[in-house]
Amino acid sequence: MKTLLLVAGGRGGSDFFQGLLDGHTQILSFPLYLRIDNDLINILSEKDSKKLSARFLKKYPEFFNSKINKFERHHRLGKNKNSYFKVNKKKFIFNFIKLNKIKKNTKFEKLKLLHQAYALSKGEKLKDKKIFFIHTHLVSWTKKFIEEIKPTNFEILHIIRHPLASLSSPIKNWLNYKNGESFFPKDLYFQIDLVFNGIFDLMKLGKVKIIKYESLHWKNTKVMNNFCKIYKIKYQNCLKLCTKNDLLWWGDSVSGKWLTGIDNLFQIKIDKNYFFDRDLHFFQFINKKIINKYKYNFLFKNKKIYFNFVPMKCELLVWKNSIKHFIFRFRWKHLASIPYFYLKRVIMINRLMVKNIKLPYSID
Repeated sequence: MKTLLLVAGGRGGSDFFQGLLDGHTQILSFPLYLRIDNDLINILSEKDSKKLSARFLKKYPEFFNSKINKFERHHRLGKNKNSYFKVNKKKFIFNFIKLNKIKKNTKFEKLKLLHQAYALSKGEKLKDKKIFFIHTHLVSWTKKFIEEIKPTNFEILHIIRHPLASLSSPIKNWLNYKNGESFFPKDLYFQIDLVFNGIFDLMKLGKVKIIKYESLHWKNTKVMNNFCKIYKIKYQNCLKLCTKNDLLWWGDSVSGKWLTGIDNLFQIKIDKNYFFDRDLHFFQFINKKIINKYKYNFLFKNKKIYFNFVPMKCELLVWKNSIKHFIFRFRWKHLASIPYFYLKRVIMINRLMVKNIKLPYSID
């Protein structure tokens, strides 16, 4: 069975792509991303099957009752936005105990059995499964997954969007989500680093294929057909719908919008309220290799700006947000982190200029 690890780009639609795969009879998967941390590693090290499955249930309750996951709007699923899913916990534990008969199973094998127990609890047939699909979500989580859980026969899928949109969208959405309470210098640096270095970091971990978020909208049938051909599974009509356990999904709460799934009229948009013109020219120039490779358009005049040492508008806005939260909530750590992540960004951008690595193939 081929193992695929899905890693998100900056607001790149990884949950959307996972939702398109949901319901495919040949894919073994949970409905959400998997948090890869020390707690999960310890759970998979547990030898007692009943204790292991019970601990897994406690760690990921949203897998078994979507009503509790309000951030992802899994309490508002279905055509009328009033449905949610449940998976029987007792059946899950029973199925895992029955499947996990070999005492020397590896962490990876145990994780696969947890997925199989989940599938059986939903009434799926295991004999049909050809792909073991895991949404590892973050580059750091994927690295930990590969190093600690040690998957076999795996590839990495990295979903991206136009580099400028991949910066604009998370900056705008997170600064506006709940008054910016989750977006500070560290988070801005994370987004910039993900857009510029995400592909290169993943290439150090294994074989990578790229999926363009825009193509999932503009050329959905072609992309999903190509995906099926590459991984030797059947094309099924469920690939046209974004669902969670077969219930329509409308996007998470960060965007503030109710998304309708595949959008043939999807547009690449950059909100200039969060950037100076020089910032956009700079970001575009240092990403020209990615733009050219994946056939994106240059959205602005292609000026050669190699260095940008002065603060960018998005940085100033994030610093202002940090000061605001320091004044009203005394979150001094975010305020103190401003010079550190500013200098780190300057150094990171300079290092980008020396990279000359062949970029991976795009499923397009």
